Amino acid sequence: MNQRNSLRTVVEQADQLYAGRNDVSNVKKSIELLETCQNKAFESDWRLSRANFFLGQEIEISALRFHHDGINAGRLAARERPERVEGHFWLGVNLALLAQRESVFKALIHVLQAKRALQRAIAIDAAYHGAGPLRVLARLQHKLPRLLGGGREKAADKYRQAILIAPSNTVTRIYFAELLLEMKEPNKARAQLEALLKAPLDPDWGFEIERDQKLAEERIRSLKKGSGIES
Repeated sequence: MNQRNSLRTVVEQADQLYAGRNDVSNVKKSIELLETCQNKAFESDWRLSRANFFLGQEIEISALRFHHDGINAGRLAARERPERVEGHFWLGVNLALLAQRESVFKALIHVLQAKRALQRAIAIDAAYHGAGPLRVLARLQHKLPRLLGGGREKAADKYRQAILIAPSNTVTRIYFAELLLEMKEPNKARAQLEALLKAPLDPDWGFEIERDQKLAEERIRSLKKGSGIES
């Protein structure tokens, strides 16, 4: 088996394992598989960045290590194929999530790096991963103070752009609903949550759809209680 076919086989198997991410052990196996590539390449590096993002999101105790590994792989992918969106996007995601777990000074550096990576991803392909570059930049702006380029209105605008591109993406809807609740707009937040519950089945997003629909149901119940409306 030549190197190209070997890499193709590895990434296909890694994608199948990542598709079964409802069991985190599958994502760990995908990393072990991708790391067997003798000469790391763009197609393996961005997938390593994606897999490490997911483990960092799901496994609190080792999150810092996973996000650091995701950043290293994302940087390699972005250097290998700077014209492709994947490396920039997963680099930006890992940087943004790492910043949430760090001291203020370290977080500031990684936030600025995350913004650059995500803006680059938007310029290449804003629709990638269910409008992921817009969604993650919006989340970053949502959480950042205005002095660092944050702001609720900026975030809301990015969420609206993402929804126009990928209206069925439940992650964008749940994030936008959270922002709208902070902006004291419960009716608009509820509309986002109700739209989320109507999202069509998508096998590529099964894990996220199931997770987000449970969250949406909980938040709608809370909104009903808060308004005095019976369920």
